[in-house]
Amino acid sequence: MRFARQHPYYGWLFLEPDDYRKVYNQLIQMRDQDLNKGDTSSGFPSGFPEWCKTNLEELSKHDKYKKRISNHLEQLKLSIEVRKRELENTYLVEELKKMEAKAELIEGCIVYSSIYKIYSLSYPYSYPLSDLVLCIS
Repeated sequence: MRFARQHPYYGWLFLEPDDYRKVYNQLIQMRDQDLNKGDTSSGFPSGFPEWCKTNLEELSKHDKYKKRISNHLEQLKLSIEVRKRELENTYLVEELKKMEAKAELIEGCIVYSSIYKIYSLSYPYSYPLSDLVLCIS
């Protein structure tokens, strides 16, 4: 892997010179096709991300790339777990719990409100407003 270069689309994957040349030539060919169509937009040429995905599937069949991809996947999973733990320790989790509690409260009020309407239609002279006032506040 002494002369390996980063994949143009998947920068985390280092390619051997022959494989890099194949990917880069495809990139240039697709760019030229877009230019001939009049597409001068920046970024990768149209269809290149899809081509890279199929190429990655082909590369993953080789042991050297399978190992690199697996190592990256393991590292990515570790990073995800660390990020989840970091998020759990932030104020955002508390804010989310407050929002969920508020939603439950409001949801309960809506259900109680529709029950109250049915109740008040059945018994027009009886108004149990104390529970409704507690719900609204």
